[in-house]
Amino acid sequence: MLLQSEMKPKEYSLITMARIDYPLSPERIMSELVPWFTTWGFDLDTSKSISDTISLFMESRESPRWGLLGNGVVASERHAWSAWTILRRLELHGKCVAKSPDTEFLRIVAGTRQIKEGIRRSGLSQDDKIGWVFYLPEHRGETPLGSERIPRSCYNTHSNNAMRIISSLNGRLVVKRPVPTEFGLSRIGGDVLDGESDSLETSFIHHLTNSIIN
Repeated sequence: MLLQSEMKPKEYSLITMARIDYPLSPERIMSELVPWFTTWGFDLDTSKSISDTISLFMESRESPRWGLLGNGVVASERHAWSAWTILRRLELHGKCVAKSPDTEFLRIVAGTRQIKEGIRRSGLSQDDKIGWVFYLPEHRGETPLGSERIPRSCYNTHSNNAMRIISSLNGRLVVKRPVPTEFGLSRIGGDVLDGESDSLETSFIHHLTNSIIN
């Protein structure tokens, strides 16, 4: 099982990075050191259709805070936690577009205001060879911004359940973490930002703002 190292049991604050009342600013997005987001890559069973895989997943998951992402749509830990923070903000204010948190997360990652388009861009597709199981933590507090602290243990706590789900899909854990690619950015309908100082990861994070409905 792939575990995040517990050598430095620190906590990291999600600083004001994804508010819904002003534009996202990449330089406010988080410190360089962030814990792993609760997502696990796995080899898909290509003998099954995507619809069959999703049906098996729905039977295996314990709550709608578990979901499935297509390969490449999440670029990094910072990108994933930024999308999660937007989700938590929307949940706490009762402004989610989708009825279930996993679908809302897909919509946010896809950078769209449309649920169907969010699923099409961010969900599994028949061409995927790798999928990603994800879990959306529910941390207590009035707001996930600033006061919310994510321990490194969050990933490890949910790993056994993730492995159970992957096994139920006849999948195999892929020992790697999300990385930004131009293919992934194109898949979610994003564009590379102009300017030499802008990284590919920043383009993914900036694209999240397209999901915000004021």
